[in-house]
Amino acid sequence: MDSKDLKPLPQYNRFTIRFLDRSIRFLTASISVFLVFYVLSSSQDFLDSSLFFILNVLMSLCILLIIFTFAAILVKTFFMIRYKEINLMRFITDIVLLFLSVVLAVLFSFLIVIAKGNV
Repeated sequence: MDSKDLKPLPQYNRFTIRFLDRSIRFLTASISVFLVFYVLSSSQDFLDSSLFFILNVLMSLCILLIIFTFAAILVKTFFMIRYKEINLMRFITDIVLLFLSVVLAVLFSFLIVIAKGNV
């Protein structure tokens, strides 16, 4: 057996990248919707417990987005090096979303700490 025989089938490569891309899109849309919901609910004077719940959900979604974008960057880098498949626009989008989700996760955790009065 050669190392050429051990190559994964191309449909598995595309399935992995497609799954990660769709998961990232879903998490990004969820974060956007919850962020709008948080802004609108804070202007409507929701209860503090509801706002904490929304902030905790937003922080969890950001952490999930960090994990999925990091995995997507690793997988896409591997496929770019190994199979010479280049989709540069999605790769750059994943990097931008990774940094944005890190910033948002830190911001939401900072808001939770400040709102609880633990500073």
